Amino acid sequence: MNPSWKTSLLLSLATASLLAQGSLEVVNGARFELKYPVSPGTYAQAYGLYPGVTARFAQAVPLPKELDGVQVLVNGVAAPLYAVGPDVMSFVVPNDVSEGRAFVRVTRAGVDLATGTMNVLPVSPGLFFVLGDPLAQGGVLNHDNQYAIEATPAQRGRAIQIFGTGQGPVDVSIPDGDVPPAGTLARATGVTRVFVSVDEAEVLFSGLSPQFPGLWQINAIVPDKPYITWQVPLIVTIDGVPTNQVSFWVAP
Repeated sequence: MNPSWKTSLLLSLATASLLAQGSLEVVNGARFELKYPVSPGTYAQAYGLYPGVTARFAQAVPLPKELDGVQVLVNGVAAPLYAVGPDVMSFVVPNDVSEGRAFVRVTRAGVDLATGTMNVLPVSPGLFFVLGDPLAQGGVLNHDNQYAIEATPAQRGRAIQIFGTGQGPVDVSIPDGDVPPAGTLARATGVTRVFVSVDEAEVLFSGLSPQFPGLWQINAIVPDKPYITWQVPLIVTIDGVPTNQVSFWVAP
């Protein structure tokens, strides 16, 4: 699952155009709702105007905390970076950020380019989706590790993988910007429930992605009900806090 699953260019331009020079706005990088809080370990994006910054992308894990001299500082702590650019910074919220209002600075060579704040809560769940799709096609993989779209739908009674961020604490300590050690499952400590259409799905796993820092992976079984077919809605809750609703395709 790649964080670029959701094309952000249009929202990036629209959001940046509304921000005053020197200010920024942080969003949950999956849910994409302004003013929605983030949680420690969340994949997030900071939109603003960052003069002199050119696009750079992390090349390896653990993620770097500086790209081309650019840093995102959360309460003074350098955040792991997926990418930097002239109008968006993609980063992972440091694990030790306290609940409440956090101060965010984007700097280049030690000089502030933009500042802002974000609200931090223990969990802030969001699911990846295709921006602009009226039914919000989600970042959901079928049993063959293909996106569960119309051409390659999931099947009832078989597993899917759902991708998001903001699940909150896990049961293994992972350094900022890293993934669990090979063979180690980092499970979310909160109670995860998955709902497909009007049915609750069996959850097989809920925790950190083994490949992408800051991403939440949920494995679940599609309920074997005849009315779960074609494009169906999906929502996840963790400790009772709901994600945004997305959709995926199920074979008839």
